[in-house]
Amino acid sequence: MLSFYDGFFLNLCVLITALFLYKELAKRKSFEMKTVSTSIVIGVLSGLLAAILMHFSIKASTNSMIDLRIVPFMLVILYGNWLSVLSSAVLIIFARFMIGINAYSVSNIIFILASWMIFYYCFKKIKNRWVSITVMLILSNTVYTVLTVILIDLKELNLLLISTYWISCILGGLISVYMMDYLTETEIIFKENRYHSRTDPLTGLNNVRSFEFEFNKAKNKLEKSNENFSIMILDIDHFKQVNDQYGHLEGDLVLKKLAEILKMSQNSNDIISRNGGEEFSVLLNDCNHKEAYEKANALRKIVENSFFILQNGFKSIHITISIGITTYNDTTIKFDNIYDHADQALYLAKNSGRNKVCSYSQVIDSVFN
Repeated sequence: MLSFYDGFFLNLCVLITALFLYKELAKRKSFEMKTVSTSIVIGVLSGLLAAILMHFSIKASTNSMIDLRIVPFMLVILYGNWLSVLSSAVLIIFARFMIGINAYSVSNIIFILASWMIFYYCFKKIKNRWVSITVMLILSNTVYTVLTVILIDLKELNLLLISTYWISCILGGLISVYMMDYLTETEIIFKENRYHSRTDPLTGLNNVRSFEFEFNKAKNKLEKSNENFSIMILDIDHFKQVNDQYGHLEGDLVLKKLAEILKMSQNSNDIISRNGGEEFSVLLNDCNHKEAYEKANALRKIVENSFFILQNGFKSIHITISIGITTYNDTTIKFDNIYDHADQALYLAKNSGRNKVCSYSQVIDSVFN
């Protein structure tokens, strides 16, 4: 048993550390997906945390001790689902019976079940979050006090024990919820920043940084295998005229619609990026040159026959794209040259009439002819 100040500080450290470790685990294992298995795991983790807090009981007086088992149970009600709560409740009750079977362990069942109903009711009915949490803790502590009065002779009633429990539980609960909210908000900000650092904000496609990462990843992979790897670079024909005639906001709508077409027309393992302006690229894993040409030409036809709606639906236009392609181990032998070769093929497509697909092999032929 620990003194009140040492015990309370240790329990807070255990709570905060456990919450931090949980958020790290959830971030890596995608616990936000509320499947049956993850719900049970969350409940078990909450129950284990409650059991640990029981072990590090806080000394309230000479012969009395308290713990903060109810705090992780409250947290799982706030952030989990019914299956998580059920798993947590069962484990907390089991852990208390492991300590000993007596009137206090039976009262623990009543305490947990009553707190469950109180927490759930307050969570659903009281809109203000912090008011709701405060009322939860006050009502739960009231249940604890009533059970204590019933089990203990009034002559032996320890007011210090009860007041210490109220202070510890309310402070521990409020601090834990604050930390959980803080960690959740930090995680959301981190994920948003990570997403935007690698994603083009207009189209939702990969940006240049992400393209370079995937490009280097493919390079490392191909050093260990002999798979085909193709790349297509495409550019909107006369896009400046669209911007000049309709404005840049309408031009952005064209870019977004083209991005949607790219996502729908390519395979799930193809890496689609916006490399800047009206230029896009597609990395085609395990794709030979013939397949790459067919895919590029099919894409060109889809774009040519698509309507691009502008001016709030009052105007529709058609656009065309030019595409340059090349394939590693076929038209391009050195991987480091593959992007430059595809870019040269794109340049040839634009300078030989636009709205066409050109291969780097045609660039070579044009040089020698």
